[in-house]
Amino acid sequence: MEQRKYGNGSIYRRQDGRWVVAVCGRDPVTGKPVRQYRYGKTKQEALQKKMELLAKNKELPAPSGLTASHS
Repeated sequence: MEQRKYGNGSIYRRQDGRWVVAVCGRDPVTGKPVRQYRYGKTKQEALQKKMELLAKNKELPAPSGLTASHS
């Protein structure tokens, strides 16, 4: 089985039967990483929500004014 690349999100089934999708994104204001969760009754519904989250995260602009500088 091929391993997924970093940032593609996770999907798993909860004990109560619902499917959970977790995707790492960035806060549009601070630029800090945040983990976003969505739930679905079926695996297909959860996968659809995962694709929507990934598309939304790609649309977000890179945080401006934040640079990595070492002194």
